[in-house]
Amino acid sequence: MKFTTSWDDGYALDMKISELLSANGAKGTFYLCPHKQHGKSMLDPKDIATLMKNHELGAHTIKHPKLTLIPSEKVKEEIIESKKWIEELSGKPCEMFCYPYGDTNDEIENLVKEAGYKGARGITQMLFTSENAFQQNTSLQIAPFPKRKVHSRWWHVLDKYGPLRVKRKAIKAYGIPLTECNNWLSLAKAMFTYAHSTNQPCFHLWGHSHEVEKYDMWKELEEFLRFVATHKEVKHVVNSQLLQ
Repeated sequence: MKFTTSWDDGYALDMKISELLSANGAKGTFYLCPHKQHGKSMLDPKDIATLMKNHELGAHTIKHPKLTLIPSEKVKEEIIESKKWIEELSGKPCEMFCYPYGDTNDEIENLVKEAGYKGARGITQMLFTSENAFQQNTSLQIAPFPKRKVHSRWWHVLDKYGPLRVKRKAIKAYGIPLTECNNWLSLAKAMFTYAHSTNQPCFHLWGHSHEVEKYDMWKELEEFLRFVATHKEVKHVVNSQLLQ
């Protein structure tokens, strides 16, 4: 089984993610945006140069718009210019793209293909394989679980257990008992164990470093990476290597 991770937007805290990954033999694809996001500190050129020594850089547009809400010409510009920006920073071809907010459609996917990318990541979770290289699925996001994020626009204020609710069907299908759903770390370990024991192609962890910080999930992330590292036969790859 392959294990990969990906991290969105390009926050300065991605350097801490990089250190945790490297300490546990894991790899990551970092999808970078040159524009500041959520008022947070972003990676500087020196950090990016360090980051790309052990990990992969991917494009995530220039301004992080919802691509389905802007004109096609602007979409094309965001896709092409972000690829150029990454390639100028790294001196290497940029093979992977990530749709902001997971927002895409057939036309946008075709524009990504035409721009020369080899694949693109979405935000669909609870899966271990992808049929479409330009809609790469994920297994699990590191985020508060089973309760919703505090002050999150993604969940209604009364939908306290929204994260558990939307994952419950897959959790049941994978035979994961609800006793393993008390917190994110327990779920992550149970899902990885299921994927590993059933010979799934890949486990794909993703997230945002500023949320790991905001919700104080560094210890959970570190413990999960240590757990994965005990499975010596697992192959650690960057996102583009899932396409090989």
